[in-house]
Amino acid sequence: MKQFLSERGTWDLTTKFEAPRHGWTLSNLALRHSQSTLTLAKTDMVLAPTAWVTARAAVETAARCLWLLQPEDEWEREARWIALLHEGARIKRKETEGFPHIVAQAKAIEDFANAVTAELPDGVSVPKRVDTIQEILAAEGEGLPRFYVMASQYTHAAELGTRSYRTNLGTKAVYGDLVDAKDWLEPLWIAYLSFRVTAMRLIYLKGEDLTEILELADRQVAEARDAFVASLQAKEPV
Repeated sequence: MKQFLSERGTWDLTTKFEAPRHGWTLSNLALRHSQSTLTLAKTDMVLAPTAWVTARAAVETAARCLWLLQPEDEWEREARWIALLHEGARIKRKETEGFPHIVAQAKAIEDFANAVTAELPDGVSVPKRVDTIQEILAAEGEGLPRFYVMASQYTHAAELGTRSYRTNLGTKAVYGDLVDAKDWLEPLWIAYLSFRVTAMRLIYLKGEDLTEILELADRQVAEARDAFVASLQAKEPV
């Protein structure tokens, strides 16, 4: 990920538009979630269930970044940024009514968003809503949509999320700490892809494309993944 981070750079922070800047922050957030997944892998193999959660967070962050920066028109991107501001202002709800600092923060965000909306050019409107993560990922490949669904099982403590500690159901159930090396394949791969797609979108907006250095990085990661898969297959009983 270092190569993609270096190529992405910080040019976004020098533009007069807010959307690329916010895209940069989302890309950074996806990077940290991805790095957390790698850190868990280096710490203990039994932490795989949590790695699914951090990798899912990376996917969700990447999806927001892709949605924000999808339009080619810079003002359309600005309109989407304002939509994200309105969504952020929704921290004001019945659960937070008793916390004045949260209410004040929500109002400040909403007021700012409304003020910026008034400055948009004619013909540019703020989306009524932000697309759902499922809607955004539906247009993406690389296994991101399917992974998001499966990783949600771990995030929301759904039935499949407990399979790290139980096989089968009913009288055939076997309980224990059943985490295995194979449980790391998807979280690690998806964590890498999540940051990569945000970096590539920002690189594209900068007017550049996939460089030889990034192609080499992709090959190295793919080769490491293939080697990992081969090692898992070699351990499987014949």
